[in-house]
Amino acid sequence: MRSAAAQRVEGLAAKLERIWDPEDPIFTPRERAALEMATLFTEDYRAISEEHIRRWRQFFSDAELIELATFMALADGFGKVVEMLGLGDVEPSCSVEV
Repeated sequence: MRSAAAQRVEGLAAKLERIWDPEDPIFTPRERAALEMATLFTEDYRAISEEHIRRWRQFFSDAELIELATFMALADGFGKVVEMLGLGDVEPSCSVEV
């Protein structure tokens, strides 16, 4: 019998494989809201409307929305730094690999 921790890891792995389809029934409504928020934030944050915020508040407190947005900003910014400095490329322009 697998441990509860192993089952959670398997469940997370299954979700990661399906992350490109937020409508997949594997995701909870709360997870779908977070995926929608992340997608809009990274693709076109100016498209986020009051309607989006209203809908997301059904799933997240104001503190949780701030935490999610802060993490998204850090992750998006970090990705831009990696790209800007050529880190992680096949032939990086910097001697440091991320």
